[in-house]
Amino acid sequence: MKNLIKKYSSNSNILSLSILMLAFILPFEKTIIRYYLVIFSTTCFFYGDYKVFLNKKNWLQLSLIILWIFPFIQLLAFQKVELYWSNLLTKLSLLIFPIVILIFNGSQEINLGKIVQFFIHGCTISALFCVVYAFFSFYIFKNENAFKYASISVFHHPGYFTMYLNFSIALLYFNLLKPIKNFLISKKQSLTIIIFLTFFVLIAASRTGWITNISIQAFFISILSINKKINKKFLIYILLLIIPFSSIIYFNQTIRNRFQEVILNSTSSIKNNKIRSSTTVRKKIWETSFKLIKKSWLVGYGTGIGKKMLQEQFKKDGYDYMVKKNFNAHNQFLQVLIDHGLIGFLILSFYSFFMIYSTIVKKKFIYTIFLSIIILNFLTESILETQSGVIFFAFFNTILFFDWFNFKTLNT
Repeated sequence: MKNLIKKYSSNSNILSLSILMLAFILPFEKTIIRYYLVIFSTTCFFYGDYKVFLNKKNWLQLSLIILWIFPFIQLLAFQKVELYWSNLLTKLSLLIFPIVILIFNGSQEINLGKIVQFFIHGCTISALFCVVYAFFSFYIFKNENAFKYASISVFHHPGYFTMYLNFSIALLYFNLLKPIKNFLISKKQSLTIIIFLTFFVLIAASRTGWITNISIQAFFISILSINKKINKKFLIYILLLIIPFSSIIYFNQTIRNRFQEVILNSTSSIKNNKIRSSTTVRKKIWETSFKLIKKSWLVGYGTGIGKKMLQEQFKKDGYDYMVKKNFNAHNQFLQVLIDHGLIGFLILSFYSFFMIYSTIVKKKFIYTIFLSIIILNFLTESILETQSGVIFFAFFNTILFFDWFNFKTLNT
């Protein structure tokens, strides 16, 4: 018994369990994640290896912290740190994760297969909880909106939650194509989870989630078909995927309306300031964002200040609805241009566009998948302005960047 306790209470096992638990709870309630981040960081500081800082090559991995350091230095230069500290605090995981995971990696190898497996399990259980909660809400509490948009996504905004789920779906497909080391989800389990999570993405009614999901399904089914990995059972699975989902789109008024809204608003012009649909709102926000970017395109306005300037511009343009909702730029690239100008945009572009190219060259395809999904969501959401987005990005981007960096260093 003592030997068993010793075995599972070793430093390496404690560290491994702590990072797997973090991956698992990531899709759950935001307050739980905040508290667990403190536990995870403390564990890494207590059991990790600080000798990693003696190796100069490891300092290159910490280049990721520039995504937090630059906004901090910018506010410092503007003498606005105290006033907009809460905005920096929201993004603090961009600073913390690279440091604590580097210390973690000094004494324990990052088991990527296990981490993504636990993340998928977390996504599946959290989505299942949302569905069960919606059933109770609908049948017991007579909530007619229980299965609609924000109501069904209990833990996160539907746009962010579907991003998590789509990443899980893509990982499951990728494992069917090229097995991931230490990833222990069978083919049958994978297909079942894919169907369930795709169903959830559909009823969550996030348009970016739909576009991302359709892209993932089309890409991986095509690749599996080309590689002749599609048999009769897989064709039955595709039918199971298409028929019920087509029926839901046809019969569910909310989902049908959101499809129609995308088509109508993308082809029609906006002639008044009374706007309500999210597609139309985004178009006007982006137009307003460009007005601000032109005025300070090199260094931007600063974290938090940019959003304040955006609200003031909404007031000038008479967009009262957008002022009331306190909208950000709803596009991460535009948000960075407003906040940090061309310099910030180039930094973010390096960690997105350049890295996606490099991961393809180095065949680190899990990182490629992650960045592809992130970039798609960057186009319609300011991902790094909210906890749901920034923690997801900071955690997986750090792990996958370290994995890419270590592979690159070994080959060099």
